Amino acid sequence: MSPAAAAGSAGRGRGRRAVVGGAIAVVLLGAAVAGCSAGSAPDGTAAAPVTTKAPVTEAPTVLPVVGNPTNLTVEPAVGAGAGLPPTALTVKDLVVGQGTQAGLDSTVTVNYIGTLWNTGEKFDASWDQSQPATFPLGQVIAGFAQGIGGSLKDGVEGMRVGGRRLIVIPPALGYGPQGGNGPIKVDDTIVFVVDLLNLEAAGAAGATASPDPAASS
Repeated sequence: MSPAAAAGSAGRGRGRRAVVGGAIAVVLLGAAVAGCSAGSAPDGTAAAPVTTKAPVTEAPTVLPVVGNPTNLTVEPAVGAGAGLPPTALTVKDLVVGQGTQAGLDSTVTVNYIGTLWNTGEKFDASWDQSQPATFPLGQVIAGFAQGIGGSLKDGVEGMRVGGRRLIVIPPALGYGPQGGNGPIKVDDTIVFVVDLLNLEAAGAAGATASPDPAASS
């Protein structure tokens, strides 16, 4: 091979090596950039870790626990509710009565205890008077009347004589933004346990007493 040919061959070899070397440099540079974006800032310092907030879950609603739930001769003990209180009228029959069913126009004779959802504090009870209370349901707050006499909107049936019912009343059906007597504050959810002892037909005379949840209007 002539020196010129050899020189040309050598030049072509160097050209190929330069191209290959350039390709390797590009690959290495790309890897370096990728490594920088994945784990470090452009100046080479460690990138701040990415944090995600866990979703906030609200505690489930738990109705108050009732002590002495089925003995209608003993005042029940009512605990506090847990979690967010219900926003609709909510009832739970502790004893299902077998007698006449109450309606919103009934005059009823009941034993009852009223407490606060948040604390379980008692604010009123017929048990403290040593005798049941008798009153027309039309003269008490809406939630108390509907908890006893029934509410189609909330899917609540009227109580039957001989029954004991837990009734949870949201502020909209209770004392609302004005609050109530004693410890009942603005927009408090209130709880009653009611024993329906007797009832009279609509318009019958004989209403002798009204509990604390009487309507103020």
